[in-house]
Amino acid sequence: MAIPNSKIIVVTGASSGIGKELRKLLTKHGNTVVNISRHPDESDDMSYAADIGDRERVNAVFREIGLRFGRIDILFCNAGYGLSGSVEHIPDTEIEKITDVNFLGAVWATRAALPYVPRGGRIIYTGSVSGIIPMPYRTMYNATKAALIEFAMSMSMELKPLGISSSVMLVAAVETDFAARRTKFSTDDARYAGAVSACDSFIDDKGGKNATGKLTARKAAEKIARRAGRRRAPLRSLIATPLYYLAYPLALLYPSFVIRVVSKVFMGNSGLSK
Repeated sequence: MAIPNSKIIVVTGASSGIGKELRKLLTKHGNTVVNISRHPDESDDMSYAADIGDRERVNAVFREIGLRFGRIDILFCNAGYGLSGSVEHIPDTEIEKITDVNFLGAVWATRAALPYVPRGGRIIYTGSVSGIIPMPYRTMYNATKAALIEFAMSMSMELKPLGISSSVMLVAAVETDFAARRTKFSTDDARYAGAVSACDSFIDDKGGKNATGKLTARKAAEKIARRAGRRRAPLRSLIATPLYYLAYPLALLYPSFVIRVVSKVFMGNSGLSK
C-alpha cells in the first residue's frame, strides 16, 4: 500500500497528534499539504486558522484553498477533541460544542471542500473505535464518533456517482496527549461521583502518553496514509493494535457482553449496580 504522492491534501487539526504526524508524513512523500486548525503557526503559509465548528469561517478558508490550488485531491477530516463526565451534569454549551467540532465540523468541511474535489478524490474521516465500543462517561464523545461513522458510510453512497470515495478510520488508543487534553467534568452527585472519578483515573493513568503497547501517533498516521493510498479506499478501517481486531467483531455481535467488560475495566466495581 503506497502512501499518496503529488496530491493536494487538506488536513483539519494538523497542529498536533495524529494530524501533525500525518501532515509531516504526507509532505515528506511529495504532497502539498494544507493544515486547518485553531492555532496554527502564523509563519506557516500552508496553514489556515479556523475553528472547524465555525461554518462561515470554514467556508471562507476552503474558498481560499480552492482558489489557490484549484483542487483538493484528499481531505482528511481529523479535527476533534475529548470530553468526559456524566451527561446529566455536563453544561449544555459543552454538549453543543463537542457536537459542533467533532461531528458538524466534519460535515461543514466536507460540504465546503466538495466543489474542489475532482473524480478520484477522497474524503477520509478520523473516527474512533469509541463509536463502536463506547467508553463510560465519555458518552458525548462516543456519540459524535458514532455519528461520524454513519456520516462517512452514508456519504460513500452519495459520492460514488461523482467518482469520490468516503472512508472512516476507526482509531484506537494512541500515545498522544489527546486524552490528557480532554475537557473534564467531575461531579459531587453521589449517584455518579465514584464511577466518574474511577473512569477519569483510569484514563489519566492508562491512556494517551501513559499508555503502553499502544500505537504511536506516527504509526497511526502511517497506517491512515497507507489506507488512503490504496487503489480502492476502504469504507471502514481499524487503526489499532491486534487486541482491537478481536474486540471489534465481538462488539458488533455481542454488544452487551463487551459493554460489561469495558465498564469493569474502566471503573472496577464502582460502575456496577449493587
